[in-house]
Amino acid sequence: MGSMNHRHHGRSVLLGARAALASVYLLLAGPAAFAASAPAATLEAAQPQSRLITLPSGITLNYVVQGDPAGQAIVLLHGVGDSWHSYERVLPLLPARYRVYAVTLRGHGWSDHPASGYSRGDFAGDINALLAALDLRHVVLVGHSLGSFVAEQVAADDSQGRIDKLVLVGAGPGTVPDPQLRRSLVESFEQLRDPIDYTFARDFQASTIHAPVPPAFFETLVGEAMKVPAAAWHGIAKGWEQDEDGAFLQRIRVPTLLLWGDHDGIFLRAQQDELLRRIAGARLVVYADTGHALHWERPERFAADLRRFAATASRAP
Repeated sequence: MGSMNHRHHGRSVLLGARAALASVYLLLAGPAAFAASAPAATLEAAQPQSRLITLPSGITLNYVVQGDPAGQAIVLLHGVGDSWHSYERVLPLLPARYRVYAVTLRGHGWSDHPASGYSRGDFAGDINALLAALDLRHVVLVGHSLGSFVAEQVAADDSQGRIDKLVLVGAGPGTVPDPQLRRSLVESFEQLRDPIDYTFARDFQASTIHAPVPPAFFETLVGEAMKVPAAAWHGIAKGWEQDEDGAFLQRIRVPTLLLWGDHDGIFLRAQQDELLRRIAGARLVVYADTGHALHWERPERFAADLRRFAATASRAP
């Protein structure tokens, strides 16, 4: 469904994926005007830094962090087959006054790849443990696609009151609700074997975009999809096999912003309307001529919408 022709980048995608880790501190330079005048300690905080955290479960997650350690926390969760690189075009657009964490979910990127444990609850358990380990509070939690399912579960189960606001990007009601699409995705994922085929990774990532994205960025994303082992794809598919009524969404009690592209071929307007019905006070913003991965396609607008929402007052308890 993507509008780009990515078929001429195959030879460079693996090199790009390897280079991404080596240059994790260099990929995302902060705004030039800020860099020219900021003191060294502030500059270091503004630059993305790659870190590892081992959770009480033994799972180690990779995340990238930037911004003022005392600033409002924004936690970014990516979709299936991605990693923190999903927000690579967004991070430079977020002011240093925010403390931004772009997390790589289990089974992806340089986070641990367990043989099992890929349900929505497993992913959400990791994020809850990460929030507790870092003692993050007043969090703006952002989730795209699979990450939206995880963010929904974290917000619904937030007994500690850590989440202040929720942003759901290209989201669904906790699963892939359309039976035909779900069956197609499950069958496609279950057929995968290690190593993940470049053609699958390329076509899967291309299917999520409508507007063009930079070629080097796309190559990075293809490389990230190839890092995800077959066991993770299989486990995620297994979690989608059963129908679900989405009743857990009604437990979400924080201000919620839905961002959706009108050319999203995975989650349709009907699913956005269902989220609006189930999450009290949720608000929808539609991106015209945009696909499923709207933060890849429209990073400037996405960052502006996120900044604006983060600055709004939280709902009174």
